[in-house]
Amino acid sequence: MLDFSRPRLAFACAAFFLCSPAVLGDGGLMITLLNDSSDSLLVTAYDNGIQPPQTLASDREIYGNASMTVSIAAGRQGRGHLSWNAVTVDRDMRKCGQSDNPHLNDGDTVNVHADEDCHP
Repeated sequence: MLDFSRPRLAFACAAFFLCSPAVLGDGGLMITLLNDSSDSLLVTAYDNGIQPPQTLASDREIYGNASMTVSIAAGRQGRGHLSWNAVTVDRDMRKCGQSDNPHLNDGDTVNVHADEDCHP
């Protein structure tokens, strides 16, 4: 319950809740990034469904066979667009990976991995 004895706080809270994506009917899509390898990875993910693209995670470590969830914007057709790049944490055996994933639905899982040679 809002404390209306503090009008600025009450206004700020009301504005926050009224402008949140869920209230506006423009809720984000929950996407799981799954490290489908046994290597620990540093993952950077981008929401490409908005302009300019927004960084969702920057060099976020995901352990082997673990996952993390991000929220991306839904486009006009209710789908999202995410891209990612990854690099192995182990610098001695450095590998890289990247992918662009358009047409994502709420609850989709995107596999991330780093199994290619890194290019400068």
